[in-house]
Amino acid sequence: MIILLSVISVSAFLRSEMEVNDTNSISRVDDTEQNSGIISKVDIESGLIEVSDDWDSYETVLISSEKLNVSAWEGNINLTLMDKNIDIMIQTSGERTDSIWYKGFADGNPDNNVDISIRDEGVYASITTYDRMYNIFPTDIVTDGETVHLVSAYNILDTRALEEKYPIDPLTFEVINEDNVEHDFAIEVYDPYRNLIFNESYSLQPGETIQSPEISKELGLHRYVYTLDNDEKFTENARVERLSELGSSQRVSFIFIDDPEIQMAIRTEQA
Repeated sequence: MIILLSVISVSAFLRSEMEVNDTNSISRVDDTEQNSGIISKVDIESGLIEVSDDWDSYETVLISSEKLNVSAWEGNINLTLMDKNIDIMIQTSGERTDSIWYKGFADGNPDNNVDISIRDEGVYASITTYDRMYNIFPTDIVTDGETVHLVSAYNILDTRALEEKYPIDPLTFEVINEDNVEHDFAIEVYDPYRNLIFNESYSLQPGETIQSPEISKELGLHRYVYTLDNDEKFTENARVERLSELGSSQRVSFIFIDDPEIQMAIRTEQA
């Protein structure tokens, strides 16, 4: 057993849940969905939704979670947000009790972070391109059985310019043996484009710690695939970020522990 040691903030003021069938209140912008068929724009009558003054722009849409799931499982999603076409590469996914989640990046740049969560009540997402950050979340408005979603956008060019002044914090990890017996540990590291960039095996004596070399300066999500004592394989993810007063890259510690039921603990730190 192994133990593992993003929250989207939104500012919309939604009316109480309502089913809207009045075509004067909600209407599709046109009958043509984008090529992927995932998102359709809709017009909402003024007053049904109050939006935040912090947003640079926004739009209301209908989202097919079924089509979004299919595209995500195939590894690539194409969306049109604010009339901008965005290609998303999915790197990893998982399931929770009430949702399915995906992580990836947009427009071929691993630093353009993407987080998507699909729940019963709708789709939640944070999508970053070079110049904008988009947040997607469901409203309480339902039309013809479909939930209307809000897409908000922020201009982040000034933030990008500030971030790019800082150096990249290289990807590293450590392996610690806190058990009282020797252990074997094998690890592969894949970059955001799924290329194998590091492959090494270690034997650790009790009390021994191994520090990895600097593995990658490619911004974005990296994937560890590791094997314990030549047995089952496991995976873990870590992001490479810039080193600044706001944070650093994620550093993963793989820790063998003295416990008959728990073989390893995983600790992820980020300054």
